[in-house]
Amino acid sequence: MTFKAITDDIIVQEGTFGFSFIASGTIYGGQVVKMAGPMQVVKCDSSEYNAVGVAAYYVTKGEAVTVYGPGNIVRCFIPSATALGADLYAGNDGCVDDTPTYGDVFPCIGIALEGQASGNAIRVLLK
Repeated sequence: MTFKAITDDIIVQEGTFGFSFIASGTIYGGQVVKMAGPMQVVKCDSSEYNAVGVAAYYVTKGEAVTVYGPGNIVRCFIPSATALGADLYAGNDGCVDDTPTYGDVFPCIGIALEGQASGNAIRVLLK
């Protein structure tokens, strides 16, 4: 299953502030992002990469985007069912997933604040 755009505001509770980056490709609000160059981000497509946070809204290449990182509670898309309190990793197509693609090599990006069925938005405490 691929990413499904989040229709609500992705920020559930702002714990810290977001950082401004330039999009190095199309990014949707709620997608997990990784570094693509100096102060540039692109959607993260597996736990093989070290994610920097979650994009706040839709942008195209070259536009500024706010990225929320640790300490914030955001909505992300999860393609598979998960349990409350599960560690979450960067998944395919900017999703979050409770099973890392490449084992536990890279740190989890957040914790599930609710159990959720597959194919839904989930509230995540970013860490």
